[in-house]
Amino acid sequence: MNSPTFLALFSAVFILLGSYNIYSGFKRIRASRARGIYLSWFKQINILTGIEYILLALVFIISTAVRNKSIPAALSGIVVPLYFILLLAAAVLAGLVIRQGIINARTIRAQSRSSSATIKSNGTRVTAGQVDDEEDPQQYAANLERRRERRRNAAAARRRRAGKA
Repeated sequence: MNSPTFLALFSAVFILLGSYNIYSGFKRIRASRARGIYLSWFKQINILTGIEYILLALVFIISTAVRNKSIPAALSGIVVPLYFILLLAAAVLAGLVIRQGIINARTIRAQSRSSSATIKSNGTRVTAGQVDDEEDPQQYAANLERRRERRRNAAAARRRRAGKA
């Protein structure tokens, strides 16, 4: 595990994985903008994961350079804090990736319950206003009445099951 060759190979793999994740994240953002949906880069899990991988690769590279003593002694006062800052930044990004994944999962679950929104694969939401821009007031009123009727029927069914009807 402490072999410089192994750490260099590990760093190269992490840089390649990070680059691919960043590329695919920006590709998703471009595709969503072509459909008229604006996505922020910091809400895209692929981009956050890619940045995290590249930061970890930099941590491995700095660790390898320190172990091989290829960094001059005069710079060792700068390298150690830089090492910890990069490690801390990677940990913060890991937390953001987990948080965004949970938020996306909740959004997808909430969208699957509502019939007025379209579900996206990465957890972004297309609201009903973006789906049906041309919905007229009569159609809206009819949909509202259908929802009320469904709620009434569901409440009556719950009462029947409880033996109170």
